[in-house]
Amino acid sequence: MTATVAAPPLGLTTLGDHLPDPNTGWRPTEPARFREFVELGVTAEELGFAAFHLGEHHFCDYVLSSPIPILAAVGERTRHLRLSTAVSLLPQHDPVLVAEDYATVDVLSDGRAELIAGRGVFRGLYDQFGQDPDTSEELLVESVSLLRRLWTETDVTWSGRIRPPLTGVTVTPRPVQAPHPPIVLSASSPGSARRAAALGCPIAIPTISTGVELPNEIARTYRDAWAATGRDPSAAVVILHVHCYVGAGTTVEAADRWMPHQVSYLRWVLDNVRNPSTPMPPAWTSAGTPQSQAVCGSVDDVAAEVARRLDAIGGADRLLVQTDQASFPVAEVYASMARLTGQVMPQVAERLAAPATAPS
Repeated sequence: MTATVAAPPLGLTTLGDHLPDPNTGWRPTEPARFREFVELGVTAEELGFAAFHLGEHHFCDYVLSSPIPILAAVGERTRHLRLSTAVSLLPQHDPVLVAEDYATVDVLSDGRAELIAGRGVFRGLYDQFGQDPDTSEELLVESVSLLRRLWTETDVTWSGRIRPPLTGVTVTPRPVQAPHPPIVLSASSPGSARRAAALGCPIAIPTISTGVELPNEIARTYRDAWAATGRDPSAAVVILHVHCYVGAGTTVEAADRWMPHQVSYLRWVLDNVRNPSTPMPPAWTSAGTPQSQAVCGSVDDVAAEVARRLDAIGGADRLLVQTDQASFPVAEVYASMARLTGQVMPQVAERLAAPATAPS
C-alpha cells in the first residue's frame, strides 16, 4: 500500500429510490420515505459522517426530485454536516435559480452547502425538458461558468445558450462560503475527468457507472490533467462513491441480508438507464472480489476492500457510501453506518498507513 494515502472522511448518499423490498414487496409511503431522507442526514452527523448527499432525478421511481428543501431541513437540525447533492442536473436548471437556492442553503447552514453536478443518465430526460441531449456537455460547462460568476460577481451581464441573456444582474442572497460553495463534477470517464480539471472543479467518481477498476484510470487522468494546468496538485479533490453494507456477522451473512436489495436495485437501474439487454455486472461474489460493484461483508472484509480501492485510486478526499436501496430497513442502514464509522474506518486508516510489503 501507498503510505501517503490516508483514510478520508465519510459522506452518506441516498439517491431516493422508492422500490419495493425484493423479499416481501413492501415499500414505505412516499411521505414516509421523505421523512427517512431527513432522518438519514441527521443520523449521519450523529454517527460522525462529514457530509450528506442527495440525488436528483425526474419522472421515475427515484422519487427524490428536489434535494434543496431536504438539505435545508437537514441543515436546521445539524451543525457540522456538509450538505450536498449527488448529483444536481445543471443542464435542466436555470443557473440563476440554482445560485439563489444553494446560496440560501449556504446562508441558513452557515456555509455548509455544496453541489455535485452532472448531465444525468436517464433516457428521455432531455426530451422531456425540450433539450437536445447532444448539447448536454456544452450546457453543463456553460452552467458551471455562469454559476461561478453569479456567486462571485455583481452586476453580471451574460449571454449564452442555457437561458435568456442577463443584464446587470446581482443575485441574492450572497453565499457565506468564499469564493463560493464547491462545485464538484461527476466523472464517469477519463474524458469527464479532463473536463473537470480544465474547469478547476473537484470530481466525484460513481462506481455504479464505472465499475470497480475504471476509477483508477479516472483519478489518475484527473490528477495529471489538473497538474498540467499549473494548479497546485494538492488542490485536486477526488470523491469516490460506492454502494456499501457492513454486516454484524460474516460476509456471507451480510450478503444474504443486503444483496437481494442491491441486485434488485441494479436490475432496475440497468432496465431504466442503460440498454435493457446489457448484462448486469456482478453485484457481489466473494469478499474482496475486484469485479464486485458493491462493497458488502463483515467489518474486516469491508475494511480490507475499502482500503484496497482507496489505495488503487491514490486516495480520496471523501468516501461516499450508499446503503438504502430497494426498501432496505432503515434501522439496518443506521447499523451499517455505525459500523463504518466506529469499526471499519479505523481499520482502513491502519491499513493505509501500513508500509507496503516488498515482493519476495
